[in-house]
Amino acid sequence: MRIRSFGTKAVALVVTAMGVVACGDGTSAEEDFAQRLTGKYQRLSPVPAPGGGTAYLRQTLTIEASPSPDTVTQTLTTEAFLDQALTQQVLKYDSKGPCKVARPSSIPGGFEVDCTNDSSILTVFTTNPDLLQGLGLDDCGLTSGVPKDVSNGCAAPTFLVSACVDQDVFALSGDGRRFSWGDQTQDRCVRRSTELEPDVFDRIG
Repeated sequence: MRIRSFGTKAVALVVTAMGVVACGDGTSAEEDFAQRLTGKYQRLSPVPAPGGGTAYLRQTLTIEASPSPDTVTQTLTTEAFLDQALTQQVLKYDSKGPCKVARPSSIPGGFEVDCTNDSSILTVFTTNPDLLQGLGLDDCGLTSGVPKDVSNGCAAPTFLVSACVDQDVFALSGDGRRFSWGDQTQDRCVRRSTELEPDVFDRIG
């Protein structure tokens, strides 16, 4: 969802200005955005499978409020399946951590967020050595059906766990039904995304 029209510049200026004023109920723009973020979002994406063919990723994003009003807790569950009917599950990856809403982004509808990762748990449902090697997971000592802490980085680059502050952008559509991350191909340890990912999450709760 890359937005490149002239009119977005004016919208971005308005959104940026909102960051320096309080909302009508006494909350800041950052706190208001954090409140609107809370919910559950999901997307399904076809991806190339190791050895050819197509696999499917179901990503479920849960955003919860935290004791700090301008911070949310982000939980991402990524499930990989070998079939579009989502019956042949290969793995499940759960990551969780806090995200502080820092300031409005130049991307309309977006706010800059700083996230850290507190938990990275991987569960595989097959121990096929060729498949695990193709996924880059063969160094993790995985047992089928047993959750494994992979915060030591053994699952990289498939699941890259970094110790840095993740400089990202969160964006919501005007009706709050669609959620977008910043471009995830950027090295967010170094720089913040300046565009949104083309694939969005739909709110399911």
